[in-house]
Amino acid sequence: MSDTRPRRRTRPAAHALAAMLLGAVSVVLALLAPQHDHVQTGFVASTIGITAIVVGCHAVRLARWGSAAVRAFGRGGAVLGGVGTALMAYAVLAVTLVPAGIALPAVSLPITGNDSWMQSSTAVVEQAAPSIEDDVAAPDAARADEAGAAQAAAPAPGALPAIASTETERDALTQSVGTLAFIMRQRYGTGPFPATLVVDTSSTASIRLVDGSVLTSIPSGAQVAYSVTPDATAWSVTVLGGEFGTTAHFDSTVGTVEVG
Repeated sequence: MSDTRPRRRTRPAAHALAAMLLGAVSVVLALLAPQHDHVQTGFVASTIGITAIVVGCHAVRLARWGSAAVRAFGRGGAVLGGVGTALMAYAVLAVTLVPAGIALPAVSLPITGNDSWMQSSTAVVEQAAPSIEDDVAAPDAARADEAGAAQAAAPAPGALPAIASTETERDALTQSVGTLAFIMRQRYGTGPFPATLVVDTSSTASIRLVDGSVLTSIPSGAQVAYSVTPDATAWSVTVLGGEFGTTAHFDSTVGTVEVG
């Protein structure tokens, strides 16, 4: 009596396509193995390449008298699986020889960061957090650097010439007002300017900020008249000499020192 049970149909095309996909994936995994400076530092171990070889050979056997395309796909999948398996084995050998001081060239692609792609997400967050803080602190640091540079560029108040005549008093007032104008421009740019300046009438007469910072020296006995616009975008100062009554005036809207 003959067997009347239906035979199961085989699908060689499906096997061939599966072999091609598995072989391609094995090669991609091998090329993504960790490496640093073209030296293998890690490997990816998988049997997917061997599976591609088995499935590919099976597809070729099933399609022995069938489609040539199916046989080509099966052979291609087997070849890719063999290549992927060989690359993985090479990576394992290269990593094994590193402790012995033998550095074999990496077979994986030099993708940025592929030597740390298996690090935990916690490490990534810990590395990213300082960069965020740096970005927030950067504007403050930049402003502090600009302020320090402005103070370094500003000339220190020097000793004024002895007041012995109208000419020497005029020179001293010109120096004082010119220095004040320069420092104010370096510190405050186009404003806002301070609403009040302090005149120190001690032996070291000077014009200062409210916090005590010295802006410029002035001749002993000189009188100072300082004013600022309501919006604090412009200022002017007039210094009257205490010996011969000469004056020096500066207006930030004009930008020149006028002596009288």
